[in-house]
Amino acid sequence: MFEGLKVVVGLISFILVYRTITGNCNKYLAFAICAIWLRFFLSAFHSITYSSLVAGFSINALGSIGVAGLGLLLIPTAVFTLRKLFPYYLFFAAIAASGIVNFEIPGTINVLVKWCYFLVLSGALFLSIRMQGHADTFKKLAVAFVMPVMLQVFSFLLGEVKATEADGSASYIGGYNHEAAFSMIIVSFIFVIGLTERGSIKFRSTLFSLAVFLLILVNYRTAMLAVLPTVAVFYYNLIEQRIRPSQKVSVMTIVSMVIILAFMALSITMRERFADIGTLISNLDVVLKAPIYFSEAEKDIMSARVYIWSFYINAFINADLLNQLFGFGPDSWRGVFAQYAHNTFVSYLYEYGLLGLLSFLLLCVSIVFQTLTLSDSGLKKLLLLSFFGFMAMNMATMPLWNIEGLIFFSLMGALVFANKPNKQRKAPISSIEKVMGINPTQGNAI
Repeated sequence: MFEGLKVVVGLISFILVYRTITGNCNKYLAFAICAIWLRFFLSAFHSITYSSLVAGFSINALGSIGVAGLGLLLIPTAVFTLRKLFPYYLFFAAIAASGIVNFEIPGTINVLVKWCYFLVLSGALFLSIRMQGHADTFKKLAVAFVMPVMLQVFSFLLGEVKATEADGSASYIGGYNHEAAFSMIIVSFIFVIGLTERGSIKFRSTLFSLAVFLLILVNYRTAMLAVLPTVAVFYYNLIEQRIRPSQKVSVMTIVSMVIILAFMALSITMRERFADIGTLISNLDVVLKAPIYFSEAEKDIMSARVYIWSFYINAFINADLLNQLFGFGPDSWRGVFAQYAHNTFVSYLYEYGLLGLLSFLLLCVSIVFQTLTLSDSGLKKLLLLSFFGFMAMNMATMPLWNIEGLIFFSLMGALVFANKPNKQRKAPISSIEKVMGINPTQGNAI
């Protein structure tokens, strides 16, 4: 029954997407909407699209490859020469070097195709934001999320649930395959709605609140931590816009206290899910233990995540110098460990070595510094808080391993690339800007 419902919802969402991209929509935004919608549509039918079809590639994988290839043809080459992208290319080079040194060619291709997907999606959104602004871009982009959001609502109403934890808790994920990837879809949806302007979407506040409720239903605690800054800023701004200037100080003080108390209440109601975080903080030395020395109680910390990390860290510590520098290769954990690392930093240390991890950390630092240059103080704060929340999420899971996580990362990346810095350049329009059709007085210098 639910599979048939997926088909109906998929058709409805396709019609809405078609109407959006044939309206007042630039071709780059149309590409981004179609790319994201296609990913969500194919992933909904995971029983079919996850199986190998051609040369070991699934329909889902072929869809991602197709999107990456089409994006490279559609987006002007000049976009890929942005100086802001240099830290990304440095990280990609570290991935390629790790793959070549370890002869992990299939894994290298797989990982680089994912990052190419991120690159073309970021480029398309960058151009759209420069042309139409981020508020209008995100307003239209929201249509790509209709299918997963509707399916999750129906899964809650119809009791289509997935058991995820040993404690009996469950996840409502709309019939999708895994709560980790699906949580990133809802996180991205919250981010998109939060970045639209007041009055641009009917029932915007209600829709945002629904999205937050849906994320709670996904029951993936790391994703909840990632959106706390966005949620707090949204509700704070929502109330601030509705009060008189003379009342602002007293009212906003009360509002801040209410928001803090609300988050504390949420933490208390979910204390059993978050209790392990406190246990880990008070016993950080356990992370460096060899797996054989873990007690049964220690193996259960954070749903066995710390125990899983210990296998990767122990393998890295006991590796030779070459592997410590370049890692064991992209996707090299397959066939060696039973589970993926559940920590982006630990995984990158094992797969790409010290050079790969340091290049990723450099990438993260560059994003922070680029964000600090933005002239829009409100957007700057929101992006910084969202980025730190996302990085915190990467400490206990691996959203960047999935296309869904890279979609969210591309949303943040495009906003950082496209928005105005504090100091505007007054130089003549460059050849790069001519190719992209961008006026430097309307956007970020290249």
